[in-house]
Amino acid sequence: MVFTGRATYDTGVFAGAAEDVSAIISMISPHETPVLDRLSQAPKEATNVLHEWLEDELNPNTIVSSDTAGSAVTTATVADLSGGAVTGFLQVGAILTSNATGEYLQISAITGNILTLLRGFGGTTAATITAGDNLFIISDAAIEGADVTGDISRPRGRKTNFTQIFKKDLIISGTVEATTQLGGVTNEMDYQRTQRLRESLRDLEKATIRGRTSGNSIGSPSAYRTMDGILARLTTNVTTLGSVGALDTAALNTIIEGAWDQGGTDLDLIVADSQFKKQIDTFNSSRIDVANRDGRVFNKTTVFEGTFGEHEVILGRWMPRNSLMVISTQRCNVTPLQGRSYRFTPVSRTGDAEKGMILGEYTVEVHNEEGMAQAYV
Repeated sequence: MVFTGRATYDTGVFAGAAEDVSAIISMISPHETPVLDRLSQAPKEATNVLHEWLEDELNPNTIVSSDTAGSAVTTATVADLSGGAVTGFLQVGAILTSNATGEYLQISAITGNILTLLRGFGGTTAATITAGDNLFIISDAAIEGADVTGDISRPRGRKTNFTQIFKKDLIISGTVEATTQLGGVTNEMDYQRTQRLRESLRDLEKATIRGRTSGNSIGSPSAYRTMDGILARLTTNVTTLGSVGALDTAALNTIIEGAWDQGGTDLDLIVADSQFKKQIDTFNSSRIDVANRDGRVFNKTTVFEGTFGEHEVILGRWMPRNSLMVISTQRCNVTPLQGRSYRFTPVSRTGDAEKGMILGEYTVEVHNEEGMAQAYV
């Protein structure tokens, strides 16, 4: 055929030319769920829309002075670290020490939250106790043959969270079902079920991290029940940093220390947004190899091993900007309402369409949040 300089569509040949469409459908929409992948399996399913669990803890090791007492003053008003009463766990004879001055003290009487104290115990020097000072409880000390004077059992705490319904609706017309689809799709309903399930899992991951309850009630069909995510429950150890750059190894150790002080010895996961993750990756800058034999440059921190243990570090796409959380994956879990784990439910066909929905109902358990931490700018 003589070259005429005319395109195929000018020759009239194009009407019979086959379309060149790849058999692969591309997608880069983010749908990863790294936090869900790492949390522990729920020990049991929820049985009500208001899900409850019990928490227990030992009596505290530290109390706080509520007022100032000079070196000669033998009484002090105190409270526990949460501001509560101390009569439930302190006993006469207990030995304390001031973290600020090093003075030892012994309790000789307890009236409500007022302690009568023997100052300068054990040959130590009495010094002024200032309001806000921490008094460390060393131990009980009892007189031989002493009778039981009171119960110091600690009541278990009852925690709650609501279940939230996650639902994606599907309607596929008869025409679409009958039409040959490009991209290797042989059944449009099956394809859409897969995609909507990915979306639902993505939404569950986001709600697990950032969810909040609002206007929830039991027995009201018109209420949109929502659940608290992990961040909403981490209220005891919250650190505000002046900038992303303020996060260094010392600052991260201090953030973790707040949880460790409360007994959080099982912290194993740090979830950071992209800004904090980039900052944490600089911790590894001294180990960058720019001259290795395959030409790769390394600047990534996957595990932070500090004073308080070893913690996996992951990038959390769904974390709020400039934020991180340090959690125990054994004390956080996503719990389905019984029989309501994610599944596809067909809906009766009406008209010329096939219908169905991806539906699941879940809540989040966060056990002993005081033993975990979060930080943000």
